[in-house]
Amino acid sequence: MSDEQRERSPCLGVRAGDMRVLGGDRRVALDVLMMGWGLGTWLGVNGVFVQLPLLVQRLPEGWALPSFMVVCIQLANVGVLAYAALRRLFPRAPDAPYVYGMLGVGTAALFLNAFLHERTAWVAGAERSVAFLAVTFFTGLVGCTSSVLFYPYLRHFRDVYLATYLVGEGLSGLLPGLLSLAQGSGGEPRCVYAPDNASVTAVPPEPRFDSTVFLAVVGCLSALSLASFALLNSLPTFAAERVRPADAAKQDEATGEPLLRARWVGVMAMMAALNACMNGLLPSIQSYSCMPYGAQTYHLAVTLGAMANPLACLAGVWLRPVRGRALAALLGAALLPLGYVLATALLSPAPPLQHSAGGRALVVLAWVALYAALSYARMWVYGWARRGGAAGMRVCGAVNQAGSALGSLTLFLIVNFTDVFVQAPQCALPPL
Repeated sequence: MSDEQRERSPCLGVRAGDMRVLGGDRRVALDVLMMGWGLGTWLGVNGVFVQLPLLVQRLPEGWALPSFMVVCIQLANVGVLAYAALRRLFPRAPDAPYVYGMLGVGTAALFLNAFLHERTAWVAGAERSVAFLAVTFFTGLVGCTSSVLFYPYLRHFRDVYLATYLVGEGLSGLLPGLLSLAQGSGGEPRCVYAPDNASVTAVPPEPRFDSTVFLAVVGCLSALSLASFALLNSLPTFAAERVRPADAAKQDEATGEPLLRARWVGVMAMMAALNACMNGLLPSIQSYSCMPYGAQTYHLAVTLGAMANPLACLAGVWLRPVRGRALAALLGAALLPLGYVLATALLSPAPPLQHSAGGRALVVLAWVALYAALSYARMWVYGWARRGGAAGMRVCGAVNQAGSALGSLTLFLIVNFTDVFVQAPQCALPPL
């Protein structure tokens, strides 16, 4: 597989037929370090994302906070442009210093967010979570840049270690989800009325441990990822597991089928739609879809959805890819939960079955099923694009970013400058 293919195909570096790489002659200690390093890829973004059910109740943006956050993460793609410019200016520079820099920035950002996320400032006449959003931008740099920075570094090691790196990448979504489940949501806010009932204040309940502790723990995991990379990069005991420098320097620019065929255009259009949906539409409206059912419902939908994403991705690595018709059937079936979550968001703050246990369970199941189906479909497209060689992977990566940016910006404008999505007051004043 070419270097370019590794750069743009997360969870797809190993095909189902190549699972023999998990056996044979290998160093278990290096496997552990590869998993630890892979953990740092999307750890920060996933960690902040699963805190949204708590943060939307505490930060001034309220239910619109996710739309601000996804725009900040998309802006972090400037890191990819900066890395490309540095590679052009210094083509012989090794990859390791860039990896150290990104992991260091991500780790520092998580610790800063742990202690600064509640700091606000007035911007254009409105109170904004300036510290949280600014630091989230730097957290997003690691995730956005890892696909074009971390994968090329793997060419310095034997291919047998790619699978364990991918396991670590999957853990970057799974571990924050499990930690969030342990944290809990704390329940519904408590309404405190003034003595004359002229005003009311919503007091969010405390979870088992607060966001400061959560983000500090995730920061420690990011520091563990940085330490893992430092060890695998510098320990001489792993020298035998490296490939020859001449082989690592090869640019295996594969050529594939022409990219202007109707089939290619159709699949790339689907890729753009999938990323606009997953990285723009769904995160921006999830608070409006779930919060009317309660903070605990939102917490479960976000956490289980975040866990479904890497599990679906890993399933695509370990299982034989489905045929195109089966994928089309899967996406057709996914329209049902998509329609339901859109309906609940548009009907907010009074969605269907709002006050029933069945309604709460249904909206959580819809979100988890939707994230699992779209994650698998996106992974399938990355695998399909390999037939276009390095050029196909570049096009796929560009379409990925374009779709994500378009979806994020569109939903940011809709959420914040129209009345399409409505936030319900946490507490209502009693009638006079």
